[in-house]
Amino acid sequence: MRILSLSNILFGCEGVMEHFISHCPVIEHLTLDFCKVENPLSIEDPVDSRTYLVKSLSLNGLQKLKEAFFRDILEVHIGAPNLEDLCYYAPVVEESFKLNLDSCTNLKCLSLGDLRSPDEWLPELLYKVPFLESLMLHDCCLSERIDISGPQLKFFELVRWSNYLKEVNIDAPKLLSCKFVGDDQYMGDDKPIISFQRISDQLEVNAYIRMDHLHLYGLSEFVQNIKPRKVLTSLSLFINEGRSIRGSLPILQVSSRPPSIKHVQLRVVTDIEAHYVTDIEAHYLPLMSWLLSSCFPESISFSLQPYFKLKPFIVYFYEMLMGRDKCKSNGCLMHPQRWWHGLKVVKVTHSGRTYENVEDLKAMLNALPEPKPKSDAEKFITFDLEL
Repeated sequence: MRILSLSNILFGCEGVMEHFISHCPVIEHLTLDFCKVENPLSIEDPVDSRTYLVKSLSLNGLQKLKEAFFRDILEVHIGAPNLEDLCYYAPVVEESFKLNLDSCTNLKCLSLGDLRSPDEWLPELLYKVPFLESLMLHDCCLSERIDISGPQLKFFELVRWSNYLKEVNIDAPKLLSCKFVGDDQYMGDDKPIISFQRISDQLEVNAYIRMDHLHLYGLSEFVQNIKPRKVLTSLSLFINEGRSIRGSLPILQVSSRPPSIKHVQLRVVTDIEAHYVTDIEAHYLPLMSWLLSSCFPESISFSLQPYFKLKPFIVYFYEMLMGRDKCKSNGCLMHPQRWWHGLKVVKVTHSGRTYENVEDLKAMLNALPEPKPKSDAEKFITFDLEL
């Protein structure tokens, strides 16, 4: 037996699981997912029973084990010196969990999910796995500060952290990719300061944020809290407009250029009312003003999937960047000059073709077929900006 996957299995007792796995000495890939233990409550009535989480699992002597996945087990002790890839999701219960990896010194990939206060023991764990190259933390309840370090760490991913987190310190000189995934709760009053030390020239930091348009005011602080500024490579925003954005966001006054970023990817969800907006400028100017005041992107991509059918907005955005005389006649520049008014070149690209005037852009948009609701390939229109 080299590959063993047990999912939603009900065991008579915890010892059965360990006994079964111990008789697979050359196993290489092991999965234990949502397995439970049955405890009879009454000898007279065996039907009257309850299922419990597996409280403890101890695996020793698995010399060939390379990859393991465990979910909903309170304590895991692994004796597998050649283990390279481990994924552990703790059960969502009040009881404390324990993960013992003392003998897994060759571990390269570690994914942890649903953990409470991993920041209290994570530094010690990382010290014991010096060859770790990839670390992922998903849906973990973190305290105010977390320190991530590793001499060989190349990939780090933090997904949906807790509201208490205020500081993230990353010291990984070989880090190549860092990914943050969250939603609008991380755009509130307290956004964590994310600091990188001893960074590689090849480091790319990418953020994926799902947010309500009302939380755009926190976007600027989130971007500025990533230090040093040059590491933020791309920002993907999934914005829900709600009923209407008019009047909900003031026009932001900006005189200086915000932090630079290579790419912004924008998806907007709106209701049908926005498809018939007559005053495009009043509807979208606040949104784009806040976005462009939070970061200076070299390029911006807009999704053409069914949830983004706003062709008038794409035309308006192009005119906002390049057709300033028209905007001025409508009175939209009755406020101080903004950095994007100094753009020298704005190129619009779609399907490998470039458009450099508004009439060609309109013709291309009008010729586009309506996107299919279940289309696999997501298409984008990209604006390249040059000062």
